[in-house]
Amino acid sequence: MENEQTTPSYWNSVILASLLTAIVVSIFTLIGGYMTLGSEPSGSLFSSAQLFSTLGCLIGALGGLYANWHYAKTFDITYKIGKGALIGLMVGALATVFSVLIGEIWNFIDPGFEEALIDWNIQNFEAMQMPAEAKEQAIASMEEQGAGTIWMRALYSFIGLGIVNVISGLIGAKVFASEE
Repeated sequence: MENEQTTPSYWNSVILASLLTAIVVSIFTLIGGYMTLGSEPSGSLFSSAQLFSTLGCLIGALGGLYANWHYAKTFDITYKIGKGALIGLMVGALATVFSVLIGEIWNFIDPGFEEALIDWNIQNFEAMQMPAEAKEQAIASMEEQGAGTIWMRALYSFIGLGIVNVISGLIGAKVFASEE
């Protein structure tokens, strides 16, 4: 029992990376949302303001990479890439929780934000050159999405952040903690 080595906990790295990821994703999403609201609905499927939110998600994908770097360098250890994937998944899960909390806090600060975005998107669909039936389906889908529960939004966020952070966790483990 005296020769047994204990592996240091990766939770400090996961929590730190998750907070950073959630803050970055939330800030980019809010900025993109306000940029969208500041523009006129053009009938275009994508706009540069909407792409700003997507950029935040891409930057948020680096959470798994950062967590593995932090964990490997803090404890000067090596481990298999499967553990890196697990660390990335934990970052995605915890970042989802933090980003949902940040979103709910923002709903108290600006309660009309989400409704304004839904209205903007409906106006954008109405300006699109598409058949009336397809337009009605798109608008109904947008209204349904707006009425979605916090759990559904959290599920979509977890799927997105989970997948990209598992991949970046694999890369982070290979680059920073490879046993080779």
